[in-house]
Amino acid sequence: MKLRKTLLGLFAAASLLLCAGCGAASDSTPAGSGVDAEEQTFEIKTTAAIQDIVDRGYLIVGCKDDVPGLGYYNEETQAYEGGEIDLAYYLAAKLFGVSYDEAVEQQLVHFIPVQTHSREKNLQDGDVDYVIATYTITDERKKVVDFSNSYYTNAIGLMVNTNSADNSTLREERIRSIVDLDNKYVGIISGSTTREDFLKYIDRNAIPIHPKFVTYSSYAEISDELAAGHIDVFCVDVPILKGYLNNDRKILNDRFASQDYGIAAAKDNDGLIDAANTVIAELRYNGIVLFP
Repeated sequence: MKLRKTLLGLFAAASLLLCAGCGAASDSTPAGSGVDAEEQTFEIKTTAAIQDIVDRGYLIVGCKDDVPGLGYYNEETQAYEGGEIDLAYYLAAKLFGVSYDEAVEQQLVHFIPVQTHSREKNLQDGDVDYVIATYTITDERKKVVDFSNSYYTNAIGLMVNTNSADNSTLREERIRSIVDLDNKYVGIISGSTTREDFLKYIDRNAIPIHPKFVTYSSYAEISDELAAGHIDVFCVDVPILKGYLNNDRKILNDRFASQDYGIAAAKDNDGLIDAANTVIAELRYNGIVLFP
């Protein structure tokens, strides 16, 4: 388990733990209000759903296990690590009334890896209390599950092999940007909004390309296919791409479709989202950054 990272002040928008408009869903006062830190409180209401978790003795969180830096299972340490894992421990600490370190030491979070296409089902079936798994907030998903305020904002990007992104050559097959992707194979993850967002972007900007999308069930699989040359581009949120970046690859400058990640809970679980919003607001207020 990596140690939490505590930095004073907020970073640039792309690297903030929280987006600029996020605030607590409780009766707490937002940062910058002029209220002294000693007067600032972030209380949560103990509802039946929260009491059930407390009585059980641990929180169950659906997470990613293949996204270095966000949610990743380290085979060597046999532990989950990443910013979203830390966020889950902060949430458990609030629910159980302990410190972050105590939540980690007491293993107050049990993690269950979830796939992008199955996150709604995991919540609806009651497999997990929360999903914290690079889960982009969309209007369509809000019809199925409840979301917290955004805890991280990023965008979709493109990664290619460096021998496909050599800017010093004039050879036509080189991929320098999204405009070079006509008839190229683009690897995306099943259950994501990437294809839809990609097509909307090229339509809105009148980019005359017709990429061929290939869907995979895991990021590791897309990475392997890119390495083997079976696809031309690995397309997903930039923080995820960074986890698979190496000396043989390059993330292009193109960015599109802003992605706001949220903590999700099943509908009608009274108090769970309010608690999540309170934790997000408290972390932001205290300048704790989990995604630098």
